[in-house]
Amino acid sequence: MEQHKLSTKEHSLLRQLQGRQHAMLDRTAALCNINSGSYNRAGLEAVQHQLKSLFDTISETYEERQLKSIKKIDNSGRVELYQPASMQIFCARPMAPLQLLCTGHCDTVFPATTDFDHCWSDGNHLRGPGTADMKGGLVTLFETLQALERSPYKGEFGFTLAVSPDEEIGSPSSAPVLMELAQQADYGLTYEPALVDGTLAGARKGSGNFTISSKGFSTHAGRDYFTGRNAVVAIARAAVCLSELTDQALDITVNIGEVVGGGAVNIVPDSCVCRFNVRVTQIAQQETILNAINRILNEVSVDSGCELELHGHFNRPPKPMTAAQQTMFELLQRCGGRLGTDVQWRATGGCCEGNNLAAAGLLNIDTLGVRGAHIHSHEEYACIDSFVERAKLSALFITQLIDFHHHNG
Repeated sequence: MEQHKLSTKEHSLLRQLQGRQHAMLDRTAALCNINSGSYNRAGLEAVQHQLKSLFDTISETYEERQLKSIKKIDNSGRVELYQPASMQIFCARPMAPLQLLCTGHCDTVFPATTDFDHCWSDGNHLRGPGTADMKGGLVTLFETLQALERSPYKGEFGFTLAVSPDEEIGSPSSAPVLMELAQQADYGLTYEPALVDGTLAGARKGSGNFTISSKGFSTHAGRDYFTGRNAVVAIARAAVCLSELTDQALDITVNIGEVVGGGAVNIVPDSCVCRFNVRVTQIAQQETILNAINRILNEVSVDSGCELELHGHFNRPPKPMTAAQQTMFELLQRCGGRLGTDVQWRATGGCCEGNNLAAAGLLNIDTLGVRGAHIHSHEEYACIDSFVERAKLSALFITQLIDFHHHNG
């Protein structure tokens, strides 16, 4: 592949990012040392306060968009409503020729009760909750945009940054806002982490999170067992049947994640809850799976005498690798080559806000954040040497999107 030298203008832009590693690590640690589990509203708002102070310096307008309440099913099968934190929306130069929608999330999978609650350096690893997924990515985005704001490229693009508080639970409230914002942009940039070797996510599966509540009839297990209706057994039967919908040949998975119910062994339990996730590769598979789920629940309800109710939906459609998407990746790959960074991508079973943007018709790359590993676990880390590296890659990529859009938009 022919390699093109960096122009004086590009050199000047990238030089701004030299020596920024220490500041980026400090900012990331400050964010990660605040717990912001998806249901820890106070922690989320504390992180958002820091993000506002950061991104206000490069934005023209700021909005805190109120989101709809999230329906939760408690362990007794009752419906609860949770009011999420607001969605932060920063904007600059909405009338510029090129409009970018940058997205990220401030929530993590770690609840307020976790003991994985601080950052520390370990060789080339910055360990801690959200270092890679994705507070490190948000800091990388800030440094990228700040460098561009101080460059001659500033007037050639505008950006909207949407920071969601509910991405880790499937974006149930922020998804409609992402869909709305995507209609106003030319390209999407999302700062989920890349793999340790820098590989990005290409095509992504679609995903749905579901809960089944089972209502039976409680009796004494010794005195009146046969008039009871065992809600745990009904859920167990349904869970096994649901799991068998997994099809390796079609790359469909149904993962039973949690079953909660029952108590004393001398009582027939009258309630049980099952939570599960479904992943598909094609949008048509969503309807097929939903029909199969409802069929299973109806059959188990009839056989068991328990009332089974399905909650949840497919919140993220599949994100295919289209020809236009391939072109966007190849442009990023060329940028990497000019910086001496190998850029590769591959399909993944994971999903993120990039799925939502693609469903709205917006071309996007969704793993532009730091390199890292073991996300969603107490072993999570971000690669320290990737902070500046990835900021430079993003900065150069945006300059090339400006040029590409000028000639092809």
